[in-house]
Amino acid sequence: MTDAHTLNILAHVSTGALALLIGLIPLFSRKGGPLHRWSGRATAGLGLVVLSCAVLAVILFRPPAPLVAATLTAGYQYLSGLRTLSLTRRGPRLPDTLLSILGVGMALLVAFQMGHGTASWTPAIGYTTIGYLLTMTAYDLSRPLWVGVWYRRVRSLDHGVKMIGFYFAMLSAGAGNLLAEWQPLSQVLPSAVGMAAMVGFVVWYSLHPIRLGTESRA
Repeated sequence: MTDAHTLNILAHVSTGALALLIGLIPLFSRKGGPLHRWSGRATAGLGLVVLSCAVLAVILFRPPAPLVAATLTAGYQYLSGLRTLSLTRRGPRLPDTLLSILGVGMALLVAFQMGHGTASWTPAIGYTTIGYLLTMTAYDLSRPLWVGVWYRRVRSLDHGVKMIGFYFAMLSAGAGNLLAEWQPLSQVLPSAVGMAAMVGFVVWYSLHPIRLGTESRA
């Protein structure tokens, strides 16, 4: 089991580092362009491996609950952010609602286990992460109530914000684990930078709308 755990960690860390490196390209390239689409697909593929390793660790090796909360939040942003790209003709549907409800249920389940933290991954970090996830699921569940405005004005921002969140969730979790002696700063600082990046993205692209159609699916 120790060897399997070591192999899982090596796959998780190495793939995560590559995802963070390649993920800089869709962050800074022209949105919807060929480079953005190619690098976005590559980042999404690597991200799937990163998340798969994290889920395997949660199932087999029982990491602290705050780290599970970080994995859950990253996974939700990944799935919901990519799902947005497929909503090309109308707004969110039943699968999106079910994903959000599942996210709420998992978040509450992890919250009840939050006392099992560590010096590096404290319950305070876990509760903050869960609060962010519940805010995101509440937004997602509200989308059918204003679907016309969402589709015309918010859909492309929805995808971008969630994928930025996923990127910085990977960075935050990686820094928090690899630089444990610098906790909580090594975990909190990437999260703060990510939040600033999401706000900046919304402000900029609200003034300069993105053309996000079926051709930009990644």
